[in-house]
Amino acid sequence: MPSSKVVLIHTIRDSLTNLEDSIEFFRPDYVYLVTPESNAEDKPELAKNSIEEKDKQTLGANVDRIEHVEIRVIKKAWGKSTMLEVHELLHDIKKDAQHRAKKDNAECLFHAGLSDAPGMLSPSMAFSAVSHNMNTYFTRGRRPYYDKEYVIEIDNLNNLTKVKNWLDGNDLRKRNLIYLEKIIELENKDVDVINTKVLDEEMIQTTKAINTAMLKLEEVSLIRIEGKRNRQYFPTELGRLTIKLELGGQS
Repeated sequence: MPSSKVVLIHTIRDSLTNLEDSIEFFRPDYVYLVTPESNAEDKPELAKNSIEEKDKQTLGANVDRIEHVEIRVIKKAWGKSTMLEVHELLHDIKKDAQHRAKKDNAECLFHAGLSDAPGMLSPSMAFSAVSHNMNTYFTRGRRPYYDKEYVIEIDNLNNLTKVKNWLDGNDLRKRNLIYLEKIIELENKDVDVINTKVLDEEMIQTTKAINTAMLKLEEVSLIRIEGKRNRQYFPTELGRLTIKLELGGQS
């Protein structure tokens, strides 16, 4: 079984403590510092030097684990093209990290940060991270009432990433979304009870296929099943988002 390399894609403008807390939380092997061009030679450069010098006083004990660090620059954090630029940047970072990890027969676990990012950089990172099957996190400023819990993993986005990974893992899994679409359609029509019998009447698929799909959709939290004998099906918020965002490539 391949080992894993933890990849931290950290947006940075002027906070070294955010970076220190993120490194402590994720214990990364590779760090990519993403920053606007106007800030690149200030704190990001200092952060890169501190990682290369294994400066534990500045970035904590886990800085020793980091095998590779580099700065990646975004030209326009406020421009109309920011989202496309970030999307292409994450693609390049993913490709570079996977190439490095391949030398050690390892797989990559990606974490993309949204804090300390100006303008369109933060929402662009969030959108692109899901597209590239990366988890997302936000690192808060240090306040006593946070009880030293500074890093927050963003569950909704991370759950979308898990669903996209599941769908991309096998094209046959995307067929399950036709059942999810039908459940959402029926709920939007205010159908009181949505169960196998109702789906059987609405769809051309077999009862066995419907029941199998329901279990698979429940496994990835796209639907909720209530009851044992006369089971009822309900789309989850994650299920609705999956269809709305066309994660399966459906129209």
